[in-house]
Amino acid sequence: MLETQLADYHSRQKHEEEILRWLKNHKNSLPTPLYLYSEAVLHEAVASYRALFPDNARGFYALKANPQPALVSQFAQQGIGGEITGQAEWEHCRAAGLKPENILAGGVVKSQSFLEMLCQAGPAAIVIESEAEWERLKQVKAHAQQTRILLRINPGVSFGGLNMAGGSQFGLSRDQALAIAQECQANPRLEMLGLHFYFGSQRLEVDPIIQAVEVVEETIQTFRAAGVAIQVVDLGLGCGVPYLARDKALDEAALREQLHAHWQNPVWDDVDIWFEAGRALVARSGYYLARVIDRKQLHGETFIFLDGGLNVHNPGVGLGGFLRRNPRFHFMTNQVLGREETINLVGNLCTTADTVGTNVTAPVLCEDDLVIIPNAGAYCQTTAMWGFNSQPLFHEGLLACDGRFTPFSPQFEYVLK
Repeated sequence: MLETQLADYHSRQKHEEEILRWLKNHKNSLPTPLYLYSEAVLHEAVASYRALFPDNARGFYALKANPQPALVSQFAQQGIGGEITGQAEWEHCRAAGLKPENILAGGVVKSQSFLEMLCQAGPAAIVIESEAEWERLKQVKAHAQQTRILLRINPGVSFGGLNMAGGSQFGLSRDQALAIAQECQANPRLEMLGLHFYFGSQRLEVDPIIQAVEVVEETIQTFRAAGVAIQVVDLGLGCGVPYLARDKALDEAALREQLHAHWQNPVWDDVDIWFEAGRALVARSGYYLARVIDRKQLHGETFIFLDGGLNVHNPGVGLGGFLRRNPRFHFMTNQVLGREETINLVGNLCTTADTVGTNVTAPVLCEDDLVIIPNAGAYCQTTAMWGFNSQPLFHEGLLACDGRFTPFSPQFEYVLK
């Protein structure tokens, strides 16, 4: 296991070194603020995440992490469908070329009109979140084919961290889900495929993920004991990435070993496993680039101003508020190397919350130098405060395996259509 873990680490380190070399050669020609995505890292992330599951598992990319259609298309080329939370993300998937049968329709509250559209389109399945949503679905009369559903289970227990179960507002209790499953058997327009589980996010420890899988296994047995057949189980493991400099990466080798031991449990016999992931697939591929636009000395402190801060980059999601702890940084400067100073990195908004890093040790930075933040492919752009001060938004583009850079149409253009 240690050898596998070291191999994973060295592979990621090699990718990062290659990306930084490319950035050094092109830093003066790149638009900023910029999210640069690595095709090589995307492909590696898909392979690594797939390896957690049986060979025949079916995968979906959770667009809430980053709905950029060009990224959705990249995943589609790797055989990964899309998991959506609403109409806008459905349109992102369709813009990326995904067929409806490769789109899993999740989301907290689905309107009557959205459900009617889905039943006509024929997605992979519709995830039912509540008894009220089930009642709305039953009112839909026009179905292109038998509509397949998954029931999202909230087991009433929490595994710590960014909790999406326990006392949260998400999903159905086991009793509620059992009642819906039994009622569904009498509805010829609807087919209950199985169960959906997503208990939390940004998990950097193996134990909470394995505990969640054990709860899933218990729940499957409960449904079978009640006479409900389970064809499909959809799992969101909530694997995290090290956003902060002090974070320790999830031990994927240990997780892989323990999960594969669980897949040998007879409870998984005759169950098709679907997996969905957002952060785990896209976060490491992304690098956020901002350019120095000003510097200021004030009351004994040095402030470095960037052309994009909180309005385009917010890695604070799930961390209890806006980020006040530093991520890792890379710096690219034309200045003489060797001199360092302690700085505060800030954006260009009229709020003290617009802080990218505090008390950061960095080379002396001047106008046009680059500040680079890795692990920025997920949630950093989608949770930013786009409307604040009406500042320009961000650019996006892909660094292909052959070294070509391809700009994307900004994702917010799709949102605003």
